[in-house]
Amino acid sequence: MRLHSPLLVLLISQVSFVVHAVAGATRDSDHSDLVSTIINKTFDYVIIGGGTAGLVVAARLSEDPHISVAVIEAGIHHVGEPLVDTPELFGRAVGNPAFDWGFVTTPQSALDGAVVRASRGKMLGGSSGLNFMAWNRASTKEYDAWQELGATGWTWDALLPYFKKSESVLPPPAVTFPGDQKPTGSAFNASHGRNGPIQVSYNVLYSNLTSPYVETMGALGVSVNSNPYGGNATGLSNSACSVDRINDIGRRSYSASTYYNISKDRPNLTVFLSTQATRINLANSSSSSTRSLQAVSVAVVAVNSSGVTGILSAHKDIILSAGAIQTPQLLELSGIGNQTLLRSVGIETLIDLPGVGENLQDQPFIAQDFELSGDFSTFDELRNNATFLAEQEAEYAANHTGVFAEVVSVRTFAPFNTVVSAATLAHIQQSARQTLSSGSVSPLQKAQYDIQLRWLADDNVADFELLLYPGGGQTKIAPAPNTSYVTLNTAVLHPLSRGSVHINTSEPLAPPVIDPNYLGADADFRSMFEVVKFARRVAETEPLAQGIAGPHDPPANMASDADLIKYLKANLGPFYHHVGTAAMLPRELGGVVDPVSLRVYGTENLRVVDSSLIPLQFAAHTQATVYAISERASDIFRNTA
Repeated sequence: MRLHSPLLVLLISQVSFVVHAVAGATRDSDHSDLVSTIINKTFDYVIIGGGTAGLVVAARLSEDPHISVAVIEAGIHHVGEPLVDTPELFGRAVGNPAFDWGFVTTPQSALDGAVVRASRGKMLGGSSGLNFMAWNRASTKEYDAWQELGATGWTWDALLPYFKKSESVLPPPAVTFPGDQKPTGSAFNASHGRNGPIQVSYNVLYSNLTSPYVETMGALGVSVNSNPYGGNATGLSNSACSVDRINDIGRRSYSASTYYNISKDRPNLTVFLSTQATRINLANSSSSSTRSLQAVSVAVVAVNSSGVTGILSAHKDIILSAGAIQTPQLLELSGIGNQTLLRSVGIETLIDLPGVGENLQDQPFIAQDFELSGDFSTFDELRNNATFLAEQEAEYAANHTGVFAEVVSVRTFAPFNTVVSAATLAHIQQSARQTLSSGSVSPLQKAQYDIQLRWLADDNVADFELLLYPGGGQTKIAPAPNTSYVTLNTAVLHPLSRGSVHINTSEPLAPPVIDPNYLGADADFRSMFEVVKFARRVAETEPLAQGIAGPHDPPANMASDADLIKYLKANLGPFYHHVGTAAMLPRELGGVVDPVSLRVYGTENLRVVDSSLIPLQFAAHTQATVYAISERASDIFRNTA
C-alpha cells in the first residue's frame, strides 16, 4: 500500500499535551466515562460535520441568538495537542486514527495497482486541523470558470469579500528573497482581510537555500510574484500560512481554534462530538406548491461512550458539510444518488441524482530529494544536532517561536509554457484533445475540458506547483545521519482524470469506495512526467546546483526516462485536495446542488457546503477557498431561510 508520509523524521519530545473530549455539548470537559446517551432533540439547523466548512456555518448562523444550531462531529476536540497545533509537525497526524479517518483508495490502474492514502481529518476542525497550513488562492479565471460551467454567482468577484472576511493577515517581512516586494498599506488591504477569524501569517525564518533557489527558478523562466492574492497567482512567491503569530502565537489557526472558539459559549449552539451521522431522513414536503422532499432529521450513532445515539431533527435546514469523500456517501445512504447503484445495495431511491459521488478530482503529487554539499540551514539540523533540537524544543515550549513555528512557504505555481518546450506542450495539448474527443466523455467533462484546454495556453493560470522544502525525510529512502537535503515537491494542478466516491453497502459505518483515478488520463501522465523532469532540472541548474551533491531519491542511477516513469508510478501520492463530488451545477449537466440556494436537487431544505460543491479543480491549496465558500454560503442560508 502506498502511503504518502510528508515528514516522519522530526520529533518534539518535550511538549506535553492534554486531549479534551466534548460529549453532547459545547463544553470542553472530558466525558469519556459516560455511557452513550440516547437523544431525540430538535434544532433550527442541524449541521453534519464539524470541520472546515461546518464550523464556519455554525458560528455564523448562531450569531442570531434566536436560532438554535446543532453540529454533529464524529471526532473529538483536540485541545493543546502538539500534532495539531505545532506548525513544523505538519503531516505527523496523517494516518493516525486519533486524527484521521484513515481512508484509502481502490487500486489505481495507472500506478500499477497501488493503493493510495485518502486522509481526511476526524476531529473538531476536520481537515483544517490535519492539513499542511498552506494559505493561498487561485487566479481569477479559475473561479470565474465555475460560473461558466453553470454555477451561477460563483466568481472571483463574488468570493473575494469572503476570502477577506475569513482571514486576518499579518503583513510579511518587506523583503524575503530576491525580487520579493510585497504590497503595503491600501494595496495590501485590497487583497487581504485584517479582521477575520483565521489568523494568517508568513514565516519568520527562511533557509539560506531560498535565494539560490529563487535565482535558479528565474534562470528557468519563473519570475517572482509579490502579490499572488490579487487575481494572478502564477509565479514564485512567499506563501502565507494559517499560523497564528498574534494571539495564540506559533500555533496552527484552524476552524476549531477560531470559529468554534468564538461561538462555543453561545447557549444556542450545541456540538455533539464522537457522534456520527448515518442517514438523513426525508419526507414528503408539507408545501402543496412543491414536489420536493423535506429533510426532517438525522440519525446518529455514538462512535464511543462519549457520543450520542438517536435522532436530531431540524425546523429549518439540514446542512451537509462532511467533505468531498463523506458528503456523497451520506447522500447515497439516505436514498439520494444513482438509482442503479442504490438498488444494488438495497437502498430505496428517493431522489435519482446520478451526479452524486461523480466528478471526483484530486491533484497528483510526488516528492524528490537531493543531498546537499554546502553549509545550508535546513530542518535536518533538528535530526542531526541534538543540541540544536533541545534548544528549539525549549524555545518553542517557552515562547512558541523558532523552527517549530515554521512551515513550507516558498511555492511556485507556473504554467507549462514557461518551463517546457513548445513541442512538449503541444504533445500535452494533443493528448488532452484526444481525451476530450473520446466517446466516454460526459457533457460535464466536455465543458470542463474545453476550459482546461484554454488554460494550457494561458500565462495567467498555473498548471503545476513546485514546493521548496529545505530538508529530507519526505521520500521513501530514509535520510542518512549527519546529512542535509533539499526536497522538491511537485503536483499537477488541473488533472483531466475524473474519479468517484460511492457506497458499496448499506452499512453506514463502512468506508466508501474511493477511486480518484490518478493519472487515468494520458495527458495527466505526460504532465506529471514533465513536472518530475523539471524538478530534476531545477536541481541541476545554477546557482542551486552548486550546493547539491547529487540526487538522493530517486537515486542517481535512476536517470533515464524509463527509470523516472518507474519512480513516478511507485511514489505518486495524493495532494489531499479532493473536490467535486456534489457539484453545484445545473442538474442536467450532472449537478447535485443548486448553485443559487445550495439545496440538493429534489429537496427543499437539504443544503451542502464543503469542497464537494467545487465543480472544477483550481491551482491552489483548498482550505482558504473552502473558508470563503463557507462564509458566502452562510449568507445564502440566512437570506433564503
